[in-house]
Amino acid sequence: MSPVQLDKLLHYEQRVNDRQGTSPAPKILEELLPESGVSRPLAWTITPSDSATVFAADSGLENEIRAQLAHDGATIIPVHPLDQGRFASESIIYSGHIRFSASYRTVFYEPERGGPFSEWIPESMALMLKLHLNKPLPGIPGDRRLTGKIIEKCVSLSGVMPKAVAEEPMGEDLKIVPETFGITRGDCGVILRLLPTTGLIPVFALYSRDQTRPEKDPVIASLLSEMYGGDSSEAARQFGSTFARPLIRSLIAGFRAGFSLEMHAQNTLIRPGENRIIDRVYFRDIEGAILFNDFRVQRGLEPLLPDSEAVSDSYSDAPIQTFYNRNVDHDLGRIFTGALNALDGTGYFGGSERRLAVRSIRQTVRAAVAEGQLAGIDRFGRYLPFSRAPWGNGLRPGHYFRTQYR
Repeated sequence: MSPVQLDKLLHYEQRVNDRQGTSPAPKILEELLPESGVSRPLAWTITPSDSATVFAADSGLENEIRAQLAHDGATIIPVHPLDQGRFASESIIYSGHIRFSASYRTVFYEPERGGPFSEWIPESMALMLKLHLNKPLPGIPGDRRLTGKIIEKCVSLSGVMPKAVAEEPMGEDLKIVPETFGITRGDCGVILRLLPTTGLIPVFALYSRDQTRPEKDPVIASLLSEMYGGDSSEAARQFGSTFARPLIRSLIAGFRAGFSLEMHAQNTLIRPGENRIIDRVYFRDIEGAILFNDFRVQRGLEPLLPDSEAVSDSYSDAPIQTFYNRNVDHDLGRIFTGALNALDGTGYFGGSERRLAVRSIRQTVRAAVAEGQLAGIDRFGRYLPFSRAPWGNGLRPGHYFRTQYR
């Protein structure tokens, strides 16, 4: 693994992170904030092997994972720094170091020599750990526990989502970052994720200012300047095709495959291209994905994992109008707005260029919705206009995306 490449990814994950102006930093230890970049020892709790459940794509991989986590006849499971107090000091060991990513429970893991996974991580890949938290983070509501059912869901979907998306013509720009294994005991769990270390950045890094070099323009302004020089009007006219098209087509490819993808700005990774801002989209964090097998059946496709309790048809009864709208109204719409605000702030776009860019985005979104051919599918046809789902923003359902970009 090249430290230079990994350090670049870490830099984007941690220090180019202004949360898009949507929320302040939570009131937790400063060193646990992603942008602090602090490296700290990783604690592992020692648990009897028969109480640890491994979820893996196949039995061979399960045996590999168990071997990596074996310790004096027991099994060790990594623990979030905020959760260490729940374990007795004699049940904790330290091995390797972690640095937080753009999330507060996802870390980049750097093994020490002879420690877990020290010789196992493939070249050009980084191992990320998504850690269990027993309580919500201060200021950030929501369940952060990783139960066996959640881990099983992620591992199971990880095995079928890439193939399902690859079969969709609109999915050529979308890659799924697999979560092929995880481990849990009754009150503690972890999902392990292998991520390419080269060429990828979270989408927010395109338009967030580098906190270590605040005088420097955001990446998106530099990319457009390289592509179009001073012709910002042409950059605005092409903004839908160079920026919005890969994102909206990836989202709709997920719809067509029967998945709702939670494409917010930290889990949407992108590979910048030579002739367009986004060349490839990488979706990370399968916990936020929802599978709707009944839509696959309506499209004449086989249901996926129909016998799995963790990804059963109970997801089909979830409020689709909330899940599907959130991906566009709350997440993707704000990605577009964040990019436009950044270009306004640098002076590369003025009022006329912004209007041209919004028009370009709208044309791209409408073309992608039409290409998706989902209007005839039950419930999709009613909710795909992205205008009927409630979201806690004080506006009419779907108002933000519909009025700005639809």
